[in-house]
Amino acid sequence: MTIHPNCPVIVGVGQVKSDWSGTSAASAPNPISLASEAAELSLNDTNRADDVRRIVDTLVVVRTIADSVPNPMHPFGRCENPPRTIEQRLGLSISRAIYSTAGGDQPQALVNEFAEEIFEGGSNGVILTGAEATAAMKTARKSKVTLDWNESSSGDFEDRGLDLSLLTDYERTNGLGPPTQTYPAFENALRARLGLSLDDYRVRMSELLAPFSQVAETHPCAQFPQSKSSEFLATPSKDNYPIADPHLKWHVAQESVNQGAAVILLPYARARDIGIADQHMIWLHGHAKAVDKPVTERPDLSQSRAIELVLDQALTTSNTTADQIKYFDIYSCFPVVVELAAEALGLDWRKTVLTVTGGLPFFGGAGNNYSMHAIATMVERLRDEPHPELGLVLANGGFISKEAAGVYSNSPQTDWAPTDSTALQQTIDDEPGVPVLAKSCEAEIESYTVTHGRFAPSRGYIIAKVDEGRVLARCQTNHRATLNALSATPDAIGETIRVTHRNGANFLLPSDSLGSLGEGHPVKRTFEHVNLSVDGHILEVSLNRPASMNSLHSAAHHELAEIWDEFENSDDLWVAIITGEGDKAFCSGNDLKVTAKGGDMSVPRSGFGGLCNRFDRTKPIIAAVNGVAMGGGLEIVLACDLAVADPAARFALPEVKVGLFAAAGGVQRLTRQIGRKAAMKLILTGRHVNAEEAAQLGIINDLSEPGGAMEAARALAKQIEAVSPSAVRASKQALNVLEQNEALEPGLSQNSAILRTLMRTRDFKEGVTAFAEKRDPKWTNS
Repeated sequence: MTIHPNCPVIVGVGQVKSDWSGTSAASAPNPISLASEAAELSLNDTNRADDVRRIVDTLVVVRTIADSVPNPMHPFGRCENPPRTIEQRLGLSISRAIYSTAGGDQPQALVNEFAEEIFEGGSNGVILTGAEATAAMKTARKSKVTLDWNESSSGDFEDRGLDLSLLTDYERTNGLGPPTQTYPAFENALRARLGLSLDDYRVRMSELLAPFSQVAETHPCAQFPQSKSSEFLATPSKDNYPIADPHLKWHVAQESVNQGAAVILLPYARARDIGIADQHMIWLHGHAKAVDKPVTERPDLSQSRAIELVLDQALTTSNTTADQIKYFDIYSCFPVVVELAAEALGLDWRKTVLTVTGGLPFFGGAGNNYSMHAIATMVERLRDEPHPELGLVLANGGFISKEAAGVYSNSPQTDWAPTDSTALQQTIDDEPGVPVLAKSCEAEIESYTVTHGRFAPSRGYIIAKVDEGRVLARCQTNHRATLNALSATPDAIGETIRVTHRNGANFLLPSDSLGSLGEGHPVKRTFEHVNLSVDGHILEVSLNRPASMNSLHSAAHHELAEIWDEFENSDDLWVAIITGEGDKAFCSGNDLKVTAKGGDMSVPRSGFGGLCNRFDRTKPIIAAVNGVAMGGGLEIVLACDLAVADPAARFALPEVKVGLFAAAGGVQRLTRQIGRKAAMKLILTGRHVNAEEAAQLGIINDLSEPGGAMEAARALAKQIEAVSPSAVRASKQALNVLEQNEALEPGLSQNSAILRTLMRTRDFKEGVTAFAEKRDPKWTNS
């Protein structure tokens, strides 16, 4: 058998894992230490470490996740020159140092690239290495341990930079984002093609992944080596919570890892010359790579042309077929990648386990370097097999965007030659893409998702078909009612939905209805904490928590934020009234019982009641104060343009009595509206005032008849409805300019920082706890 002397062979692999507990900064791993340790292990694995150390002339480091995004966060500093720093740690003297671009395809793509370079005589030997220490970073921050990751050597190196082409500006503007937010588009599209419900598809994903967890349980470098049943994986729970529909926590890559892996390639003749045995070498047979079209321009979101073509070329150039491959490692950041690869290979994943590591959910999602672990493990598996035997690795980058595949064997391929993927790439580029639209329209949903936070959904989007192409539209930030409705819809795919284009973006928004998402809309939205009604051009908003004195918590704030957004953007609604249900309270402010229990305290960007941080409103809002207006309740009144009150109403900013201050604009607005001295007395003492005094001070415009606050507000609203709505908006705009020139917004912008400091005091904790326990607080001034 004649083998070309420059035929590339893998002669060494190394993997490392750390379970650092956070007890000692000196023992904490970092990406450089882990990548160096893995590379040292790969040198030792050759059994000729000193000889290999002299031969290799190229060191390539896979880019960390922290360095793969614009404006990265480096809480403990960063290495400015990873390849030269690792070179120094390893005692190498290399002529070429490279820091790769971003993408999970990189380990396999780099093996392909440098195998060809070795064959063509461009390199005497290459070490590929990389690592992630995300778990160490999180552990250190949680344990308040200070680490130093600034180690950096000097020297020239090739920095291949970020890959910012993975999402288009259109996609980022209209809702796509991080992998956990974008991959559900493919997952739900595949679910629709298979005709499965959300629950049934979760069962399918879990049946696919359960065997992966069993593989991870036996892998010495797995970060999460615990077998998990398909029943556990399919069921939402505290330990398996929703991430983004349809994914639960253990359906996705787990990034909190401390892992490193390395691979060494040499020319065959060099390896033989230094005494490396043939049975120790693993051979790259066929390989391929390709880049798919942008996500929204792909004709079928439930398929991947890049995966199909790359796997086909890798097998073809290996002179083999999928049924001849014994071992597979299919990149498994999300189940859909495994599904699509199995489909392309003609494999039944129920009969063939498609991982040698345990996959990114269970072995660990070691960032861009995960597939280096897959290659290293594949090498170890094939070395233990009788000859000939084959393994296949598929590495995936971006959003099923960049694919790289390699077929490995413990026997040589005598006619090995570099593989040209140019024609393959041209095939993808020449296929027509789907035009994407930025317009208001009705469209048929192809896919969608809702991303879940700790307490509530946070983001969502739909991808939908129209005659001219496709539209991507996002749910507006903080619109929890819409997000909940979209998530709860049994199956929105195939339904026709209304998209509104506004301010350069597409939104899943109604154009004329606050009760649902429009007549005939498949997504039925409800508001749990607010009642709504419309009379002509007047919107009536009633806080619906009478049992809690209409106090507000996060869920109510977000409902109100959504309502006020749509009120402002509706052509048919000209004026609004806000009041409280029942006859005791307009709004008693923040629900301190929720605060005391550590519940969701988040407030939308538009502020308390979805109103207090709005500085560009152009439509008038009237407060109909039917009872107590305390704390945040008074701040809502102050944020409204007009106010009428029942004679029995009471007003106060009592925050200082419970260790807080009126941070939703009460301090600033009360001072502006009634004068500094009068305001200071109310702010610093928390004193209550009755409706008559409130009218005298200028907190309200008018007193109503007993029980008649709403009727008085309606009468006032009718007067506004009768005049020019355009003139009213112009008047409001002029007043907004006045407010801006007097710097109200910058003043309020400091409240959050002041409040954060206050919330770290003992007095704050004592105040809210005493309130919840219905006792007098014991202040310590600390």
